[in-house]
Amino acid sequence: MKKSIFTLIAVAALFVCGCEKDPAGPDNPGGGNTPDEPVIDITPYLGKYLMTRHTDLTITVMNMFSFPLDRDLDVETVTIKTDPQVEHGIIMSSNDGLYLHGVVDTNGLHLQNDTITLAVDTTYNSFPINFTVSVSMTHPVIQPPVDGKMEWTSVAEGTASIPIMGIPVTATITGDMRYKTVISH
Repeated sequence: MKKSIFTLIAVAALFVCGCEKDPAGPDNPGGGNTPDEPVIDITPYLGKYLMTRHTDLTITVMNMFSFPLDRDLDVETVTIKTDPQVEHGIIMSSNDGLYLHGVVDTNGLHLQNDTITLAVDTTYNSFPINFTVSVSMTHPVIQPPVDGKMEWTSVAEGTASIPIMGIPVTATITGDMRYKTVISH
């Protein structure tokens, strides 16, 4: 009888100790509770989109004068496909030369920063100004499309050498570029 009670107490003790949670600590922040891994779904981003881009830039020449570059760029077809090299990765490309990699996480799509080249052909105080400029684009986190439509505003900045009356002068470029889906396919 003593052996049966002793065995029963030993089994109960093992059962209670086996069900005890591990204490929380740096190796176990949940204290034995393993949180569910977040589900990351890139499929809402995948597809073809007809998109517009609008620049709203300010070009400042030698900190002396500024002029705006407010322009709608051509509507372009943008394709977003899975990047086979990166987990939760995408490749965004267009018929107009856009080619960006990005990664989707629980916050949205993170595109790599890129550089675009813009041709400027304008007149300032009756002086013709023609040059090309490279502008660095910093993209925000892009939320999943809603009803097949996405839009975001990226920050643009850069420098350029502008020929004014045959003399190259330094200019800085600041502003933004707005991307917007017109239609998704």
